[in-house]
Amino acid sequence: MSLITILIMGLFVSFTSVFIGLGGGILLVPLLPDYFGLSTHEAVATSLLTIFFVVSNNTYKFHQSKVIHWPVVFYMGPVSAIMAVVAAQVAQHVDARVILYALVGILILVAIKTLFSSFLPQAYKVAPDLDKKQKTFSIVGGAIAGLTSGFAGVGSGVILSPVMILLKTVQPKQLSPTANANMVFATLAASISYLLSGSYVKWNQWGLVRWDIALGVFISAAFFAYFLRPHQNKLPFRVKSLLLSVLLIYLIIKILIRLN
Repeated sequence: MSLITILIMGLFVSFTSVFIGLGGGILLVPLLPDYFGLSTHEAVATSLLTIFFVVSNNTYKFHQSKVIHWPVVFYMGPVSAIMAVVAAQVAQHVDARVILYALVGILILVAIKTLFSSFLPQAYKVAPDLDKKQKTFSIVGGAIAGLTSGFAGVGSGVILSPVMILLKTVQPKQLSPTANANMVFATLAASISYLLSGSYVKWNQWGLVRWDIALGVFISAAFFAYFLRPHQNKLPFRVKSLLLSVLLIYLIIKILIRLN
């Protein structure tokens, strides 16, 4: 395992989770096969466990700072966990190319979401309590996010963040912290599903999950997140959006080349 590769992946994962509200799976699933020789299915399973470690750590720190909007989490999180288990079971029995095509679609959605978010106002009115419409669409959004997470190995924040923006359930400064808290549910459920579906392979792998890679990227991400987290609201959002957009374009091209 290359220490430099682990550190770079950890840096990217911490950046996307702290600043953008994405777990980092959009980076890990395309890159793990190239740098560590994992199959697509192994990359999905390992990505989910990595994201769970990362967002759990972030959630604990964000909770201490009181920037998580927990009522939204409790409507989105549990249903996303249930659907993530279903999707994880299905993903283990489909061709790897199907997962990669699904990932390309998700990356395109993230790019659109990033562009949309760059025009967000710095503040808007958020009601103290969720109304019936917000509760309903939060549950629906959580279900879709769970399916996406369990099937493609990405954090459910890719779906949940746009939903929270459109419903205006959280302030922009609460978006990333609340998305991290939501992702704990889906990534934990999907990771357990992949672990229980497999068996001991070798000292560093159980089923499809390479726990040594997951732990290494998490430690690296936690290290960088310690320094990045205090600056969550200091980097202009449009700058963050531009950086992420460039990265997404690179990943989309990289996956499409692999598929051809």
